[in-house]
Amino acid sequence: VRLRPISVERQPSATNEEAALRAGVLVHLATDAAFHKTPAFAEAQAEAGRLLDGAGFEGIRVRRFFVAHVLTELALDAVLLRRDPTVADDFYAAFAAADPARVMRWTESAVGQPLPDLPAVLTRFARSRYLHNYGEDEGVATGLSRLCARARQDTFEGDNYARLVVVVTQTVAALEGRADALMEETGAVLS
Repeated sequence: VRLRPISVERQPSATNEEAALRAGVLVHLATDAAFHKTPAFAEAQAEAGRLLDGAGFEGIRVRRFFVAHVLTELALDAVLLRRDPTVADDFYAAFAAADPARVMRWTESAVGQPLPDLPAVLTRFARSRYLHNYGEDEGVATGLSRLCARARQDTFEGDNYARLVVVVTQTVAALEGRADALMEETGAVLS
């Protein structure tokens, strides 16, 4: 289930908290859309794709576009979190301050269906504190492999995982020089 801008825009907000949630979701969706339209993201994703192509993965199916896209996003997260490690703690503190029952009701109403698994997902998300894993390239590789599994793609194991760590290391290094451009171009599109 995805929150789409049109359903979020139509979703009423009965309280200030719900209005803040609605506004935050809309900002997230707009920022994500703008980010993906930037030339800097296209260049970074193309570079990640080239690195994946040259990695020599064996015996697995790698959906290049999907993996390069997600790898670019995770590598940027890693760069930003390594620049300022307090970002993760600030994020988790804000997340913990939200009223889960209110978020649940509002989200179910916005998507127009019950989401019985959402409370467990949110609890696991909060407990995992996975963003802290992005301090190391192996943490990014593990996160990417898990996302591939959730997307019903092959996961990276053994030698393929070692190859993925190398690709992650190269992608993070490449994004260190592009992160500011990605952020600036995204801001320009949003303006």
